Amino acid sequence: MLTFAGPAIAFFFAILFFSIWTYQKALRYLPWLASSFFLFGSAILLQILVIPRDVGINALTTCILYIGATLFFAEGVLRRLGLRPNYLFNFTVAFSIFLGIAYFYYEVSQLDIRVCILNFGLALLLLSTSLKMRKKAHRPVDRALFWALLIFSLQFFPRTLLTLQGLPDTQDLVKIREYAQSPFWIWLNLSFLVFTVLIGLLLAVAIASDIIAVVTQEAVTDSLTMVFNRRGFEDFAEKVVASSKGQRQSLILFDLDDFKAINDMYGHHAGDAVLEQVGLLLRDHVRASDAAVRLGGEEFAVLLFDLSPSEVYEIAERLREEIANIRFEDRPLRRLTVTASMGVVELQPGESLDQALRRADELMYTAKRTGKNRTVANKNC
Repeated sequence: MLTFAGPAIAFFFAILFFSIWTYQKALRYLPWLASSFFLFGSAILLQILVIPRDVGINALTTCILYIGATLFFAEGVLRRLGLRPNYLFNFTVAFSIFLGIAYFYYEVSQLDIRVCILNFGLALLLLSTSLKMRKKAHRPVDRALFWALLIFSLQFFPRTLLTLQGLPDTQDLVKIREYAQSPFWIWLNLSFLVFTVLIGLLLAVAIASDIIAVVTQEAVTDSLTMVFNRRGFEDFAEKVVASSKGQRQSLILFDLDDFKAINDMYGHHAGDAVLEQVGLLLRDHVRASDAAVRLGGEEFAVLLFDLSPSEVYEIAERLREEIANIRFEDRPLRRLTVTASMGVVELQPGESLDQALRRADELMYTAKRTGKNRTVANKNC
């Protein structure tokens, strides 16, 4: 029962993570983790059942599965934190493990060396992953996962040396079965199982916290442009503007010119494509400390901090020019040109965001009345 508990638990977490991903596609790291646990469970199961029956082929097959599980695990864990593995290091270690297993079975039959190569190699991959995690492990669940993975990777070294005690000849299946039923081997497997369950549970907790963050983010994000919606913008302004007293605060308000005509001529799908491209521009050009919002329809705003009036005006002009340079690959939209009219203001002491928006709105309509596709700023800008 203990022997089959390993693959059963691994398959359970694989199914769990994949099922969550089918409902939360935004968590793009989940397929990597699900695949990792599936490969890990498959490797253990093939070893237990000795499939394929040829010992050499079995060793190479399970080696590939263990390596794949470890590489997928590293990819998933690091992607979750916005990181990437050291691919050159990982694939160098992975290829060395495979070559070592093949050599010390077919050229020089040494089971103890194969055990060391596989376990030490996987330990290096996991250790590299845990150390890279440290850069972004800020939340309690992330720190717990970091320490669990670090200890798990380090335990491979003493565990491997202990495994070598009394290790039988790989060709003697009777001795292998006796060794697999010894209290010592059961204890080693139990400790390994405990770590697997611990890491799986910590990942489940981390995923739950990520789901909460995604749901919270969706509530304040415009689904089409992926910038703030009005509610999210107001929440941001309430928290940040009040805490940024003493800093210059500026506002760019703009409206896409003749947007209704675009919908009428090309269809609403074209209007959505335009809005998506504008949202992409804003996400690429707005600093993390600032905020971009779709106020509704084709109207957008950008709130900026600690910039001079001339710098804000330059940003507005750059955005206006970038919007005018938007091009589409779809044949019906290739001739479509999008422009925007912009109003730029600097918030005055004691002025609310709503008051600043109204002032910016007046300037924006001045831009529209005087020819469109232009930026009009208050005197300070």
